[in-house]
Amino acid sequence: MPNPWLNCPRLSPGAAAVLAALHLAEPRPEVLARLPEDQRDLALDFCHHAGLTLLVRDLLPPAATHDAANNLLRLRVLEDTYRQLAGLPVDFVALKGITQCALFGIRPEDRAQSDIDLYCPRHTVEAAHQALMASGYRPIAGLEAFPTDHLPALMRPSSWQWRGDFFDPEMPLAIELHFQFWNPRLERLPAEGVDEFWTRRVRRPVGGADLAVLCPVDAVGYAAMHLLKHVLHGDTRPFHVYELATFLHGHADNAAFWTDWRELHSPGMRRLETVSFLLAEAWFGCRLAPAVREEAERLPGATRVWFEEFALSPAVQRFRPNKDELWLHLSLLESNLDALRVARRRLIPSNLPPPARATSTASRRAVYAAWVVVRLRHHTISLGTTLTSGVRWWWRTNRFGGQFWTFLAAAILFDGALFIFYLLYNLYLVDLGFVWAWSARSTPRSVPEAWWERFPAPGSYTASECAAR
Repeated sequence: MPNPWLNCPRLSPGAAAVLAALHLAEPRPEVLARLPEDQRDLALDFCHHAGLTLLVRDLLPPAATHDAANNLLRLRVLEDTYRQLAGLPVDFVALKGITQCALFGIRPEDRAQSDIDLYCPRHTVEAAHQALMASGYRPIAGLEAFPTDHLPALMRPSSWQWRGDFFDPEMPLAIELHFQFWNPRLERLPAEGVDEFWTRRVRRPVGGADLAVLCPVDAVGYAAMHLLKHVLHGDTRPFHVYELATFLHGHADNAAFWTDWRELHSPGMRRLETVSFLLAEAWFGCRLAPAVREEAERLPGATRVWFEEFALSPAVQRFRPNKDELWLHLSLLESNLDALRVARRRLIPSNLPPPARATSTASRRAVYAAWVVVRLRHHTISLGTTLTSGVRWWWRTNRFGGQFWTFLAAAILFDGALFIFYLLYNLYLVDLGFVWAWSARSTPRSVPEAWWERFPAPGSYTASECAAR
């Protein structure tokens, strides 16, 4: 599959070079290596936000080398935290992060360490929350009113402040307690059987601790649905796409895995996962298993059109505000009422950004106000671009097929030629002196009525007189 980032004018040169270097089918690391110094700084900034810094550190020294060293320190803290969490009084499943590095083929050292995700069934998640509170964790304020699939994140109280370093070893680790794997009420997309992930959990060493994790098929399915959730919400992180692409690329020929995937995951769940698989292919050119190809053929036609038109749109949102993912979401919905609710929520957000996401120190109102202004600008600009892209998507989705246009063109040519012949032949007859002979109910169809008034009234000639003229 060709590398799409070599010709993507909507991306900055630095961001495009980073993504082009990581393409699996046609990698172009030399594009990143040849960037001028100012563009390399912009590329590094993009990597920090995208989670890709450690994957291209050999191409972006020395800053990335410093980040890698700090990330190792954070990894040690993360592993120590996992060992402490193993003593929680409730059962849980460790999600994402380093729990799936071995399965996805990415070393923990090459993954930016951010937070820890745990899943507990609804009837035990509160007990886990209380246990963490008792050990010194406190919830991050400002997130209570936002619909999600986990409780407000927990962190140990700290005087730490954001200093622009994404790999700051002193940055506290947050713990998120999930109580559901997918939120069908928010997304309006069912994923039948997703709760069975819990019953198929397995145990595996993670950071020196023996922890429960998702089985391989469910781990891939959860990663795909987690990516899809972020895509539909307009905050896609390129690292998540790349991580999924590396797994798909390395397991395209693993027939046993994909057989289990079909048996364990419902058709509705496989449909959602396949959307993320196709995005990984579009961005990084990974190989796809035949089973995935078959599922892709079953996707709605409007969904396939979205990939043809807007597959790269989530990657350029930081540079060109858009909400093109809305049309992907609508293409997957079966209810018009659900589509209306999703469109209203995405086009006209009803919540202000939470302070915890706006700044690491919520008390800094000036910083929060600046963040709100940035978000308002994003929504304002993206409204126009999204409506424009919606017209394109609707036209591509609802347009007639090639056979219709071939038939229409042939009909226009035939009818046009017939009309010209009819007009010229009638003018020729008029020039010879013929006039219309019609009944009282007839009206002339080819020439304006006023033109015919220059001729004698209808019926003033007999047939023989007409012939003589």
